[in-house]
Amino acid sequence: MNVPSSSAPLTQTEPRGLLGFMRRHPLRCYFFLAYAVSWLGWLPLVLSQTGLGLLPFHLPLLPAIVGGAFGPIGSGFLMTAVTSGKTGVRQLLRRFLLWRVGVQWYLFALLGIPALMVVGVSPIPPGMLAEFRVSALFSTLLQYVGLFVVQFFISPLAEEPGWRGFALPRLQEGYGPLKGTLLLGLLWGCWHVPLFLMPGYDGAGTGLFGVALPFGEFLVSAVAMAIIITWVFNHTRGSLLLVMMVHAATDSFPLASLFPPAAGITTHIVLIGLVGFGCLALVLLAVTRGKLGYPSRPSVPLQAGESFTLARKN
Repeated sequence: MNVPSSSAPLTQTEPRGLLGFMRRHPLRCYFFLAYAVSWLGWLPLVLSQTGLGLLPFHLPLLPAIVGGAFGPIGSGFLMTAVTSGKTGVRQLLRRFLLWRVGVQWYLFALLGIPALMVVGVSPIPPGMLAEFRVSALFSTLLQYVGLFVVQFFISPLAEEPGWRGFALPRLQEGYGPLKGTLLLGLLWGCWHVPLFLMPGYDGAGTGLFGVALPFGEFLVSAVAMAIIITWVFNHTRGSLLLVMMVHAATDSFPLASLFPPAAGITTHIVLIGLVGFGCLALVLLAVTRGKLGYPSRPSVPLQAGESFTLARKN
């Protein structure tokens, strides 16, 4: 699969060697580094007694996962510095504070994402919708607020500056919004592969079937979520703040508090997300005709000195 380099040819003043290669092939290098850093960071966990049991020690699950999850943000900032210098890094940092985007996007991130998850409960599993606990609604919202604040600084912060901050503008510029988003969704989902080797992670079991089935469900859900995030990204002028909020909402809403049968059944949570996010993703593709709000002539931060502006469209 060829990935466009999204950079100008080397001039006589540009360096050769490794630095020159990274500038000529920023996307290839970004994904390689993001995968390498995270997968190497997760390797001890996967091989430990917590995972496959090949090493004679246990590791705490959450700290070990978080430790390897910073591959995307580290690679994103590194490749931004390599390709765009200090100017590009400053532009990337400013997009963390890009908050003047319209209140409707905050409402979508904070309330729309949980609503999609509730909608996804309807068909999975049979009878779960009837178990809705109205009395737990207030306590669930309080729990959601606390989890959201904590989660915002874990997975979204570790991932989104790389996936959406660095890679997405270049993929959209090279492939267009639909193909670029689908490619990013697949790469984003496959980045999680080592975690599915640990029984219990998002419904993962043992054996080929026990790993492949929940991972397949997760991968499709990740692609659907990538479509939604691209739509938000393009309509908020590339705001990393809003992208991180959407990501945090998907990870922190305590759906099982409203639907007790979902408690401890992580496979159902993945399927619920797949149904809710998948339906909205299909609607967005149909309504925007695959453009997902991407303007015909965007200005993206591919080289030093360029600004990042995305006009609202579709």
